[in-house]
Amino acid sequence: MRLFAAVLPPADVVDELGHAVGALQALPGADRLRWTGRPGWHFTLAFYGEVDEDLVPELSERLERVARRTGPFPLAVRGGGQFGRGRALWAG
Repeated sequence: MRLFAAVLPPADVVDELGHAVGALQALPGADRLRWTGRPGWHFTLAFYGEVDEDLVPELSERLERVARRTGPFPLAVRGGGQFGRGRALWAG
């Protein structure tokens, strides 16, 4: 199973990103791409790749403990690009 740790952006950030994505979706050829909906937008903190399913419960428990001990932190969105031969967009 491919896993990553992520945080969900606040609504105002999703709205602002939505404006930028809307402009991209209006470009020629954009209709041939598969676009994810806003509920799937996230900030990846760590990518674990393929993880054995047996390790998921312990990893989840550890991440929950870290999340409870971590206070709010600032994030800024600057720039962006693509990867996966144009299959995925990212905002930095």
